[in-house]
Amino acid sequence: MRSLAVRLTLMLLAVAAMAAAAYLTWAAEMRAVQARQAAEAFEHARLASAREVLELRAAQQAYVASGQSEAFWIGKVAASVEALRTGLASLAASTPSDRVREVLDSAMQALQDFEQVDRRARNYASSGQKLLASDMIFSDGLDTTGRISAALDDAKTMAASDSGAVLADVRREQLLAGGAASAVVLIALLLLTPRPREEHTTSEALGTATTVASPQAPPVDAERRQEPMPPAAPPVEFERLAAICTDLARLSDSSSLPSVLERAAAALDAAGLVLWIADPDGNELMPVAAHGYPATVLSRMGNLRTDAENATASAFRTGLVQTVRADAMSHGAIAAPLVTPSGCRGVISAEVKNDGEKQPARLAAAAILAAQLATLVGAPARPQERTAAI
Repeated sequence: MRSLAVRLTLMLLAVAAMAAAAYLTWAAEMRAVQARQAAEAFEHARLASAREVLELRAAQQAYVASGQSEAFWIGKVAASVEALRTGLASLAASTPSDRVREVLDSAMQALQDFEQVDRRARNYASSGQKLLASDMIFSDGLDTTGRISAALDDAKTMAASDSGAVLADVRREQLLAGGAASAVVLIALLLLTPRPREEHTTSEALGTATTVASPQAPPVDAERRQEPMPPAAPPVEFERLAAICTDLARLSDSSSLPSVLERAAAALDAAGLVLWIADPDGNELMPVAAHGYPATVLSRMGNLRTDAENATASAFRTGLVQTVRADAMSHGAIAAPLVTPSGCRGVISAEVKNDGEKQPARLAAAAILAAQLATLVGAPARPQERTAAI
């Protein structure tokens, strides 16, 4: 591509994609920081309310303790009730989760029940009926404060779950932004890469350096044999590749993966594709999906050691695209790593036809496909979770 305007446009698009990805990543990280700070503040306030429940229970039990001043502990209980009511209201106002607010409302209702129990216990204690006061305190009083404590524990669990979901969404957005920007930059670099000029051997270029054949010998051209030309490799259709990347970004479950791999194989001019995912320890690569091979091949393929001496394992270790040259008996191969912010998580290997491993455009297409697949890779799959595809 020699047009200066087009080259500048592609460069600007690449820069804009990187800037947009950087901004989206930063904005997502700010949301993650806010979510963590909100979770820490909620937990700090929840712990304060939980301690207040314990003090409330101990102060009420002091009504019937020998040698204690009832007036002092009655005032202590009243202060603790008010502090706990304020703390529960503050917790309910600080959380955006409806289910957490429902749990805190149940804690507030339990606190109101406690106040009714406490009034009866105070009356019994003030009138000298210590046995009845003890029965109210150690039965109904413990029950209501226990309900408050249980509600606070439930609120902690629910708030932690909501915070974890927010952080997971943020990380997913960051991976998608990085993957999309990487795809745009790779395509721009591919289009900006200069192609070698074709050399034309015309008669004018040869000048007068000709050979006159003798009458006894046939012309040189007559002795040349027309050897069969190898079939031309189909060009890389980046429109098709972009559509495949779009479908991968929209992929919601593994049932649609085989059809996408079939289209990816056509775009790479590949006889077969295998998607390898690393195990949790990064010691082995597991074939989780394939196209172009019988269904029994994937089950017999087995795991591949990441320290093995082959292109797939080398691509995983180095994070670089690896190739295997074709020979008279077999096709060539391309192994492209699935690189994520936490490291390489797998490899996509393709058995390419027509010397595709020697074509820069085919290598770039494999790298783009691997970059998009990397955005979908979550925790490494267990052997029983593999998805076989033809």
